[in-house]
Amino acid sequence: MEFSTLHHRVHHPFRILGHSKKTYAEPMDSHEVQLARYPDGAIGARDFTIAPAQVPALGPGQVLVRLRRLGLNAGLANRIGGPDTAYGPGIRIGDVPASDGVVEVLESHSSEFQVGDLAVRKSPWRITDVSAAGELRRIPQQEADVPLEAHLTVLGHVGFTAYTGMMRFGGVRAEDTVYVSGAAGGVGSCAVQFAKAIGATVIGSAGSPEKVQLLRELGADTAFNHHDGTALELLRHAAPDGLDLFYDNVGGEQLEAALEMLRFSGRVVICGAASQYGKGTQRRGPANYAQMIYRQLTMRGFDVTSNEDLRPDFEADATRWLRAGKIRSVHTVIDGFDRTPEAFASLLSGGNSGRMIVSCDD
Repeated sequence: MEFSTLHHRVHHPFRILGHSKKTYAEPMDSHEVQLARYPDGAIGARDFTIAPAQVPALGPGQVLVRLRRLGLNAGLANRIGGPDTAYGPGIRIGDVPASDGVVEVLESHSSEFQVGDLAVRKSPWRITDVSAAGELRRIPQQEADVPLEAHLTVLGHVGFTAYTGMMRFGGVRAEDTVYVSGAAGGVGSCAVQFAKAIGATVIGSAGSPEKVQLLRELGADTAFNHHDGTALELLRHAAPDGLDLFYDNVGGEQLEAALEMLRFSGRVVICGAASQYGKGTQRRGPANYAQMIYRQLTMRGFDVTSNEDLRPDFEADATRWLRAGKIRSVHTVIDGFDRTPEAFASLLSGGNSGRMIVSCDD
């Protein structure tokens, strides 16, 4: 069957390799992306370097893997020069960042994987690597027809993040009016689609006319460009009768506006704070938090890594919705592993629709 995707590509043309069955007699040399310096202001590609890396010999229970697709996360910027978090350690000069990726097994010393198998792992930004078999989550053969990018979007970590926030902590219901900020990003685009799949009325905000159009194509009932006015004015126009649930990926003025518009007993799920990433200082707020008292609101942050028990439900629902055409993969692809720093900088400046993904097939 065919799968619907909303797909932007920054590329020189390349060939999709598919599920190849190649055998490699010995480990390969590798290259990796390292943090070269602490950013002076906005994070840029110049703050990283591509360096050679040694691939160790395989030990028992290990596999040699090659990176096929690398998904990038804006929240990683908050760990550059910062403290350790539940999502990973602080990133220092010379360190190799890591995010979720689709990998292909090149050689295996594990009975769990064969050459040619595809899997998802939290992958260092390294083109070829050795991994313990237990660190890989196999892509089932029955999903062989699913585009690789989908495993990093609606079926991947960002999809699981959106699902966890919407379902477990947001308790989204068909009768809800839901507002998603940063709705054209990786997590946001999944959150919009999952809420619509449940039957909710969904409002989304984004940062350009093109992204607003994308949200409409994803099924958002209302969408607006947050540059077109103050956050509160725009949200009042979009949701004149108020909100039940706010899924926040941005923070700042978007959060304050939502607190003004939430109905009695409304809920807020804090997933991200993109308005503060890479800024060096943290904004205090929200200034109008007293609305939580007057309207008996609840606000909840969450750590998706602590909710793995929910993954079977997520995989069952997301796969069913994908095959039914209720959701689709939304992503921007940049071709070439050596362009990972460029892709990350572009992500932080809003140069993506949906998940920012690096194709490493070249």
